[in-house]
Amino acid sequence: MENSKKSLIIVPFAHKVGEMARTAPANEKTKLTYLQNCCVSLVSAKRNNDTNTDVALVTNIDLPYDIKSLLEKNQILILREEFDEFNFNSNMMWCLAFYKLCALSKAVAKTNYDYYAYMDSDTFVQHSFNDIWEECTQNILMYDINHGLRVNDYNIIISEFEKYYGDKRYITHYGGEFFAANKENCILFIKKCKDVYQKMINDNIVTTKGDEFITSIAAEELKLKVKNAGAYIYRFWTGEFNLISTCYKYNPVTVLHLPDEKQKGLIYIYQKYISKDKIPNNKTVWKKCHCNRKFGLL
Repeated sequence: MENSKKSLIIVPFAHKVGEMARTAPANEKTKLTYLQNCCVSLVSAKRNNDTNTDVALVTNIDLPYDIKSLLEKNQILILREEFDEFNFNSNMMWCLAFYKLCALSKAVAKTNYDYYAYMDSDTFVQHSFNDIWEECTQNILMYDINHGLRVNDYNIIISEFEKYYGDKRYITHYGGEFFAANKENCILFIKKCKDVYQKMINDNIVTTKGDEFITSIAAEELKLKVKNAGAYIYRFWTGEFNLISTCYKYNPVTVLHLPDEKQKGLIYIYQKYISKDKIPNNKTVWKKCHCNRKFGLL
């Protein structure tokens, strides 16, 4: 990729009082946990990328002083954007997750970068995005979570897709934790997402899968442009449901998605390192976030 190209990585975070059920923060303490996760994600992204890549928190809230100061100290942009696109009422499960699409739409419309990516807050970036940006010269990158018909969650979303399409279609279920594309493809993708959203509103279509329902349908309609991002991100389930890979170390991915570490490993990383203006080495993250406990790898 040419050195003159500019890129933006965003981590979206939305908060609405009274709209927290199975979506995000349930109280002020949990909201702070999410914001500390955001700091880990954002600072690790900033420290592992060059000056041609900006990193930003996109949020609809005023930040606590210590969070705002930490981000500003690390030259992380703070973009204040209202949650006024892709809005569902609070009865929709994961209603706050749709803010990712709002944040991407606003970022693309209001900034001028060549490449854009978004990540969930419970992530750690362990390598540069340079290869991701190179891929984005040709591809939209989205994370195929590799669910098939023996997985209950896939059967659930397939039944929801059927209500949308009017017939059964076995399309790919893409995770909502990662997206990357060049600006032209972002614009196409956002338009597709808005079309899906409008149909959901018009036809009163409900999903239990949050933004992943919309983005998976949009990806299906742009499937010739979409490539699996699994070479660059992996979802590590490190709790009682244990589903992990050694790709944190071998053929290493760029982004570790750590949904079970929101209140454990990622908070340790925040308190021990990020809040003290330090960045942990990757081996520390693997250990504290339990990536390697089943394999005994260092």
